[in-house]
Formats: sequence, C-alpha cells, structure tokens
Amino acid sequence: MRFGHVLVVGAGQMGGGIAQVVAASGRRVSLHDAAPGAVDRGLEAMRKSLARLEEKGGGPPDEVLARVQSVDELVPADLMIEAVIEDAEVKEDAFRSADLTLPDEAILASNTSSIPITSLAAATQRPDRVIGMHFFNPVPLLDLVEVVRGRETSDETAEAIIEFARELGKTPAVANDFPGFVS
Repeated sequence: MRFGHVLVVGAGQMGGGIAQVVAASGRRVSLHDAAPGAVDRGLEAMRKSLARLEEKGGGPPDEVLARVQSVDELVPADLMIEAVIEDAEVKEDAFRSADLTLPDEAILASNTSSIPITSLAAATQRPDRVIGMHFFNPVPLLDLVEVVRGRETSDETAEAIIEFARELGKTPAVANDFPGFVS
C-alpha cells in the first residue's frame, strides 16, 4: 500500500474528515493542529461520525481511531494533506514546514478550494511533488475529490494521488490550477 503513513495538518471539519477516511482505508494517520484543543475536538467528531456509520453497517470506530495519532508538531510521513484555514500565508507556512520535515520523496497535498497550488509549491523545494487534493464536505460521505495540478506538478505525483483517491473510495476529478478548479 502506497502512503502507509499520512500526516493530516488541520483537525477541523475537513481535516478530521480526511483523517477519518484515510484511517478507515487501513493507513496510519498523524493528526496535527496548532490550535489548542483542535485535535481533541477533531477526534471526538470522528468518533461520532464513525459511530453513525457503524449503525449503518460500517466497521467498529475503535479500529479506525486506533490508527490515528495526535501529534504536537509535523512529523515525517509518506504524504501530507494540509487542511488548515483558507489563508494563503498560513498554508504557505505549513508547506514550508512540511518541506523541511517530510522526506524528500514525500508528496505535499493541499485541501484548498481557492488558493493556487503553484503558489503553495513555490514555498517548497519540491514543486513537482505538490498537488491539490480537494475533498468535499462531509468527507466520509461525498465521493468526489478534485486533484489539482500545479504548474510544476509531475505526472508521477498526479498519478500517485489519483490512485490514492481511488483507494480511499473516492472519485478523482483532475483539474489544472485555476480559480474554482472543477467545482
């Protein structure tokens, strides 16, 4: 399985939902949020969501939650999915930090719905490994994921993220980097 360990940055509604879906796919997730209490709130929201899904035939919540680890700072992983607030400066800071923390071969993805992927890629030394992965809310229920290529995103990066989205049970829609993407 590619991307056996995923770092999700941002534990709000979107980040928590992304962490839930990734963990439900059998992958290990590290969940980080700089806001005090945000990870705890995100984990509680996941617990409730998983309990509702269990009532409809889903797996046991504890199995999924056991794969999610709260982390106080960014940690090395195979893939980062950033889901912080829609503020270019905050997102660029997250990408700069991830670029320094994650292995060179790791892919850095953003859940942004409006900030150009190319500008986030410019904050890193790996613009070919930066891509948009825009999930829709509620993440556990909606299948569409926009895969947004920046100007320098490599074909290999795009193909890896398209396959990853499919492994999560999502339907990838590929778009180039422009305002509004395909939504």
